[in-house]
Amino acid sequence: MEIITEQRIFNISPIILKEEINKLIRSLLNGKALGPNSILNKIFKMVILVITKDLTKITSYYFVNGIILKSLKEFIIMALRKKRKKLLFFKQL
Repeated sequence: MEIITEQRIFNISPIILKEEINKLIRSLLNGKALGPNSILNKIFKMVILVITKDLTKITSYYFVNGIILKSLKEFIIMALRKKRKKLLFFKQL
C-alpha cells in the first residue's frame, strides 16, 4: 500500500490590516454568549475606533513572530448523544 502525502504552501501575509480588524469586529453578532474574555460584542463595536490601531499591531506581531497563545491551543471536546444523533461541542479553556 502506497501512502501519498500532500504538502500545501499558503502564501498568507503575516501583516494584519486595520481594515481586516474593522471588518471582523463589525461582523460580530450582538446578543451572543460571552466568550472567554467576558466582553460583549456590542462593546467591541462601540470602541472599534479606539482599539483598532493597537489590536492590529499586536495581532501582526504575533503572526510575524509565529506566536500562538496558550488559550488558543486548549479545548475541551465533549460528545453528547441525543436520540441516535451525535453532537460535538467544543469549549475553549
